[in-house]
Amino acid sequence: MKYNRKQLTEKLAKLADEAVTIADDGTPITRAEALADLLFKKALGWTETRVDDEGNRKEVRHKPESWAIQLIYERLEGRVAQQQVEEAPRRKAKDRVSDLARKRASRLAEAVVGKDEDDIPPPPPPRNR
Repeated sequence: MKYNRKQLTEKLAKLADEAVTIADDGTPITRAEALADLLFKKALGWTETRVDDEGNRKEVRHKPESWAIQLIYERLEGRVAQQQVEEAPRRKAKDRVSDLARKRASRLAEAVVGKDEDDIPPPPPPRNR
């Protein structure tokens, strides 16, 4: 049987609500509670005692997992929005070329003001690309 996302989520939620064990005081523990406990163990770190084949006990220290800390924090506090760097709007090439042409024309006009027509410099030669 193929599930769509909504059906799968509903099935997971139903399974999460089922009791899977009983606590020491007799209250049922659901899968969701067991999962939350495991997640907190991963986030905080824990020590477990292992017994090898010869019967020797050894304590193993599990360090806190950063991914679990982050997951719990985001679930409790909400995900922190990423700061977006605002970029200057990109200008089209034709607008940049128009601005350059306008600036050149302005410089040429400033150079010409107050000069006789004979003193006007010729326009610069076109640039090869």
